[in-house]
Amino acid sequence: MLSRNLLAFVAVAEELHFGRAAQRLHISQPPLSQQIRQFEEDVGATLFVRTTRSVHLTPAGRLLLERAHLLLADTEAALHAVRRCAVGDEGLLSLGFSHSTVYRVLPKALQLFRQGFPKVGLELRQLTSDLLAEDVRSGRLDVAILRLSASMESADLTSRVIAHESMVLVLPLGHPLAAHTRVPIHLLQGLPWVGYAPQGARYFHELEEKVLGSANVQPDVQHVSLLPTLLALVEAGMGAALAPISAMRDMTGRLEWRELALPAGCVAPTSALSCAWRTDNLNPVVPRFLSVLFAGASEHPDLFDTSTSKV
Repeated sequence: MLSRNLLAFVAVAEELHFGRAAQRLHISQPPLSQQIRQFEEDVGATLFVRTTRSVHLTPAGRLLLERAHLLLADTEAALHAVRRCAVGDEGLLSLGFSHSTVYRVLPKALQLFRQGFPKVGLELRQLTSDLLAEDVRSGRLDVAILRLSASMESADLTSRVIAHESMVLVLPLGHPLAAHTRVPIHLLQGLPWVGYAPQGARYFHELEEKVLGSANVQPDVQHVSLLPTLLALVEAGMGAALAPISAMRDMTGRLEWRELALPAGCVAPTSALSCAWRTDNLNPVVPRFLSVLFAGASEHPDLFDTSTSKV
């Protein structure tokens, strides 16, 4: 904080009257006069010309007053910035995201957050969901928007689902199964298939196994990969695959996609998009971002919740 002597000097320099300056500072005049004399000794310069009728600033006093005004303004700005940072209005947020978030959710979330908190800096990092979860646990990331499977959860992570999304059957152009409006899942038995890599696409790998396993269907897995490479392999005719519907937005004319028809008791091909943060994270920006993200998911379901009708 600023020196009490400097604040006393500014009061006298602006009032040019010791009595009024003392009233402004809520002290009596004799201690103020003594304080200013001690301040002049500490500075090593005479700051005021005193007569029985008036008080005037010396050249050194005028210079010090000019610099003091700058210092006061800088101090106030710094305190204001600290207060804003303490409540999360300013600061830095390290945000991770998986590839499948870039189609719809991430752009809208960033837009809403930037509108509400333009002075918060963002460090963005795109990683696979398993690496995102590990980076949140280690503190390298504040928040991640990711595909969080049960095997990736832990006591030190807090998570919340922010969107649900249909998984569709993706086929090369001209594939015979594209003749179906909804493809019966049993037709995937023995079908050349591009699956998800267990390492790097753990969420989609586990979901794929549940969906196919619940229908006792085993495609012929030719390759395993990650989005968006998986879609490129399907386009090249390497096999069919399951993919989130949002990934199809720019694939018209390059791929076919269809919903699956499931018998009763099968696991629905629906994926969840979550956000996760370390439970003990103390960055005040984190709750600000989460509030914007959750409000966005509630107020803009057309952008956060994807389905086959929105592609």
